[in-house]
Amino acid sequence: MNQNKLTFESENLVVDYISFKFQYLEDFTKTKIADYLFKIGFNSYQESGKLTKPIKEPILVNSKNQFQVCFVRDNSY
Repeated sequence: MNQNKLTFESENLVVDYISFKFQYLEDFTKTKIADYLFKIGFNSYQESGKLTKPIKEPILVNSKNQFQVCFVRDNSY
């Protein structure tokens, strides 16, 4: 069986926003996801979903990275 490997570039897609919802995300798993995304150019932050003005706490950050991901914890929706 021959599978094609699709990429955003090969499909001429521009992505502005992606959202994932995890019912429960262990710290170890969050760290693995953040590390993977860091290697492909994402800075990782976390913030509380309960606060009106949440404070972004850095997880993995490098000024050379162009993109960012934010893990929102304590979020009811």
